[in-house]
Amino acid sequence: MRLSTRARYAVRAMIDLAANAGNAPVTRDEIARRQAISPLYLSQILAHLSRAGLVASSKGPGGGYHLTRPPAEISVAEIMDAVGETTEPAPCIVRPGSKCDVRSCKLVDTCAAHLLWQRLSDTISDTLASASLADLCASVQPCAESNRAPARRSTRSASG
Repeated sequence: MRLSTRARYAVRAMIDLAANAGNAPVTRDEIARRQAISPLYLSQILAHLSRAGLVASSKGPGGGYHLTRPPAEISVAEIMDAVGETTEPAPCIVRPGSKCDVRSCKLVDTCAAHLLWQRLSDTISDTLASASLADLCASVQPCAESNRAPARRSTRSASG
């Protein structure tokens, strides 16, 4: 299984928003520059995220994008859904709202591998649903959940 570029970029853009929000909205061009994403392509992704209610924008001087909820309340699964990413490993695995068609496999009722694909799909879904933006950006740098500057991580131990 391979995730689409759109899905990968959407997750990166959302992490960028979570990590860089502070007091002011973040512009599309700032995200695009930091994440090495085409600004026009990022506009399309941000439109999907906005329609899904994950980000909101403000226009004019000082405008840009911001998360609509705290990073800890936004799952990677929501981001994937917003941009239309499917994570089913086989066409016979159908999730609610999925574009996959169970009729594409005539062996779905007798296939020995179907249970494996279902378990894999469930594991992927559970992992994406349990991973929040706060989890992801905390592994790199603290998210801007409060209006504070990101703290630097020390590589020294407390004892010395």
